[in-house]
Amino acid sequence: MLNPFTILNIEENADDEAVRAAYVRAIRQSPPDRDPEGFRRIRDAYEAIRDTEKRLAFRLFGPPPLPQLEDVRALIPDERQYVGPSLWLDILRGPQK
Repeated sequence: MLNPFTILNIEENADDEAVRAAYVRAIRQSPPDRDPEGFRRIRDAYEAIRDTEKRLAFRLFGPPPLPQLEDVRALIPDERQYVGPSLWLDILRGPQK
């Protein structure tokens, strides 16, 4: 995840009202029907810092170290998710001359 403060274009010490205003402004620029990926990014950023406690935790500790497994799997194209044994055998054999 990118820095939610950067995505919403706000300072790290912004209050709740400023965060909500930045969220609304960002949604107007990337509505879900025209830019679904941008909308998802904005919504995730807002969820990460939407209240004071979450914002403080994010500032102190950063993003969670490991995203959910399904989120990671979604980043890998379907044709690359399952690899047969030939790839591993090639790795174990080492470089071919």
